[in-house]
Amino acid sequence: MSAVIVMISDGQARRIASDWHGGMSSALYSLASSGAIDLDHARDEISRELQSLDVGEVRRELLALDKYVRTAGERTAVAEWFRLWDDSPVSVNHT
Repeated sequence: MSAVIVMISDGQARRIASDWHGGMSSALYSLASSGAIDLDHARDEISRELQSLDVGEVRRELLALDKYVRTAGERTAVAEWFRLWDDSPVSVNHT
């Protein structure tokens, strides 16, 4: 049986990016604050963080954020992004 991370919501992506951004010039800060995605830089930042983590909920969240940015792709700021926030945990399907 393996675990498959379910797609996270915009609000979860915003929350996770805000927890892991590296400052105002980082791609994850841009995602957290405006919803804009610089795909290559965001994935690089996520990858760097993942390298330092073992298995667990935090790692699961970063993997889910990586899946989110890959699926959403490059984009500019999202209207009303500041209204989105979701504290629910990242869910997993076991198959």
